[in-house]
Amino acid sequence: MIQVCCYKGCGVIYGEKEPLSDKSETHGLCPKHYEISLKELRAKMEELTDRTGGFRILIVEDSTVFRQLFKEGLHNRFPSAEVHEATDGGEALLQVETLLPELIFMDIRLPGENGLQLTQKIKAKYPNITVIILTSYDSSEYREAAIQSGGDAYIPKDSLAYVHLENLVKSFAK
Repeated sequence: MIQVCCYKGCGVIYGEKEPLSDKSETHGLCPKHYEISLKELRAKMEELTDRTGGFRILIVEDSTVFRQLFKEGLHNRFPSAEVHEATDGGEALLQVETLLPELIFMDIRLPGENGLQLTQKIKAKYPNITVIILTSYDSSEYREAAIQSGGDAYIPKDSLAYVHLENLVKSFAK
C-alpha cells in the first residue's frame, strides 16, 4: 500500500510500502505535515476558546437585585462568558484594570462618580472596550449625555429584552 501526503497538495510518499503488486493508495499526512496540522488545530482551538470562554463582561450597577438578575440572565445565554460585577466607580475601575473586559454594562446613577463620568475615563484609557449605558431614565438628554461620554449603546432598563440583548452581546463578542 502506498501512502501519499494530502496536506495542501504535498503528494510526498511516506511510510511503509507494500510490494509493487499492491497499487492502492491511502491518503494521510507525512510526519512533517502531521506536526504542522496539529499546531494549526491547537491555534484554532485557542482562538475559539479566547472568543467564547475568555469573553469577559462587567456589570456596573448599584442595585443588588437588578445586578444579580441581569448577571443570571447573561449566564443563561452565555454560559462560557465570565460575568463580573461592580457596585460603584472605584470598584469598576479596579475591575477594568485587572480583568480588561470586552463589554461593560454601565448604570448611569452610581454612588460617588456617575456612570457617564466613569465611561469617559474608561474609554479614554481603553477605547476598544464596549460600554453599554443602562438607565431607568429614558430621555433624550440622557441619550445625548451617554453618546457624549463615549457610550457605544444606550438601553433603558424597562425596555431590556434578553432576546435583543443576546444579539447585541454576540455582535460585540466577535
